[in-house]
Amino acid sequence: MTKLAIDHQLVERLVLQVAPLVQDVTGWELGRVNSRAVPKERAFEELILGRLRRFGIPAHDDAPRDIFDRLLEYFVEGNALAAYLPWNEELVVIRENVDDSNLDGLKLVIGHELAHRAQHFRHPDLFAQVDEVAHLIATAYFEDALQPNLEQLATTVLKIQPVMTLLESHAMYVQNILASRYFPAARIESHFSLPVLLFRLFGELKTSQYTAGASAVAAAMASGDIDSLYQEPGRVFEPGDGHGGGPGGGHGGGSEGG
Repeated sequence: MTKLAIDHQLVERLVLQVAPLVQDVTGWELGRVNSRAVPKERAFEELILGRLRRFGIPAHDDAPRDIFDRLLEYFVEGNALAAYLPWNEELVVIRENVDDSNLDGLKLVIGHELAHRAQHFRHPDLFAQVDEVAHLIATAYFEDALQPNLEQLATTVLKIQPVMTLLESHAMYVQNILASRYFPAARIESHFSLPVLLFRLFGELKTSQYTAGASAVAAAMASGDIDSLYQEPGRVFEPGDGHGGGPGGGHGGGSEGG
């Protein structure tokens, strides 16, 4: 099977093609968004260390890494397909993790991340909340790495769960509508490896974000009330009206993440 030759030019071209479709589905503007392809071995540096540096934490690419850092690097490199980086207003595609997809599959991956861009452009306050929690977690880890307060960290993560669930479930809704309307033959790379297995086993809190709010998002989209849901993210866990999560498949490789 021929692999996709993914480079900056291809990603930029597909962003230009898919952005109007995402705008049509969401009804929201996207503004300007930069994009590029990133090699798999740079995923951790771009997605994790880049965010830490945005918080003012001196996370250097070539700094020594402890076992936790290396495990996280292993997870990110093995699972991330693409990401929207709100601190740079930039979309990145992790090249080797999607090059076994077909071209329409890559468009769907990009569409999912462009949905996050539309969310950020429309409701930047929610992304600020996510940023604040991520900053607290990162600071707690670096300042108290030997004895982190795990209970406090867990409470902090759960605090932002409704927002993250809304962002990911809405992006997945958009992805599924794109698949149904425009890319029914899309095939997104499905690779099975140790990091993928570990993520499925231990990443339930993250993976549930893509589906747990599907009913509430579908109901809000059907009624034209999606902005109201964004104003009260806690409603994302309330039962919807039976519209379901939209047609099509999905992918688990985004970032708000994800």
